[in-house]
Amino acid sequence: MKLVFMRLLVSMFMLAGAVSVLGAQERTITVSVAARALARGDTLQAGDIATMDTTIVWRWNSVAPDTTRALPGWVTRRNIALGEVLRAPAVMPPPVITSGTRVTAIWQDGPLRVVVTGIATNTAAIGAPVGVRIDPTRRLDGIAAGPNTVRLR
Repeated sequence: MKLVFMRLLVSMFMLAGAVSVLGAQERTITVSVAARALARGDTLQAGDIATMDTTIVWRWNSVAPDTTRALPGWVTRRNIALGEVLRAPAVMPPPVITSGTRVTAIWQDGPLRVVVTGIATNTAAIGAPVGVRIDPTRRLDGIAAGPNTVRLR
C-alpha cells in the first residue's frame, strides 16, 4: 500500500513538472456557435450566429487555437447542428472568384504593372490561392484580391 501511494505521489509530481515544462496554460476564448441548425450552402445572417465563452488548455509550443469568428455573409460548406462551433472549413467567407470564370490577373513591381486575363482554375475567397489558366499550356498562381481579380505572386 505504501509503495502504491509513493508511486502515485511521484506520478503526480512528474505530471505537475511536465505541465509546467510544456508551458500549458488555461485560456478563455470566445467562439461563434450556430444559433440554429444550418444547411449546406446557407449564407449566415446575424441571427444565425451566437457567441459562447469556453476555457481551453493550450500549450505555448503548439499551434495557437483558431479564434476567428464567423461573420454574417459567410457561407456554410456542410450541414451544421444547433450549438456547433462555426469555424473553417465548415464555414468560409463568401467566394469572390468562381472556378471557370474570366479573371483579371495583375502583377506589379513598383511602377511596372502587367495585366492579363485568364480563366480561374478554382473557387476562392479573398486572400485564398487561385490558379489562372492563360492558355492551354500556361498557368499562373496568385491570390484572390477582389471580385474576379487575382494578384500574381
